[in-house]
Amino acid sequence: MRIKKSNVSIVLGATLVTVVILFSMLFSNMQVASQKGETEQNKNVSNSQPGKENRDDDGVQEFIKILTSDDREIPPARKVDAIKHLGDSKAPVAISILAKYLDYEDKSIPVRNVDSINITEQDDVSPSKRFPAIGSLVQFGKAALPALVGVIEKEPTGTMRSKNANIAVRYIFLRENVMDGIIYLEKAASESNVPEGSQRLLTAANELRKLLEKVQE
Repeated sequence: MRIKKSNVSIVLGATLVTVVILFSMLFSNMQVASQKGETEQNKNVSNSQPGKENRDDDGVQEFIKILTSDDREIPPARKVDAIKHLGDSKAPVAISILAKYLDYEDKSIPVRNVDSINITEQDDVSPSKRFPAIGSLVQFGKAALPALVGVIEKEPTGTMRSKNANIAVRYIFLRENVMDGIIYLEKAASESNVPEGSQRLLTAANELRKLLEKVQE
């Protein structure tokens, strides 16, 4: 029995179309499965890695935790290290915490001439070395001024925190413009609602004025 060529062609054509459709369906399913797998993988990666806002690349949150912990067993050296690192990080969230540590001493530093803002001898120690929070807050520059002014305004005159806040303000404006510092403190004094706060700020402004006069001599 002979099969016409036209019939053979029809059969072969239909078979070829069927094969093409099957391959297309198979390829499409493979793509969907692959995309689904990638989506799940990305989802898992996203869940396993903290978002940008939660990352703590500089260890800021860990250092803050050290300084805000009630654990009395934390070695002083770790606290000093945390204070210094928070200054290096320049994370704004650290400013208010560092202001509370203005009277925290690094007792590994020898006591000598810690009251002098102008260091003249090799063995003299600046206040910012003895009290590391001073140096850390100075690194923030003018961003630290509201917190420092708050300490001067509220702390009784003569306390170590008040004294060191004044020193930090002086350091900041010695790096910037001393007259700007005088104006800044006088303005803060005029706006103060804290009992005796205005006078404390005016005293700080006068001390900065005397320093300016000394520098200009």
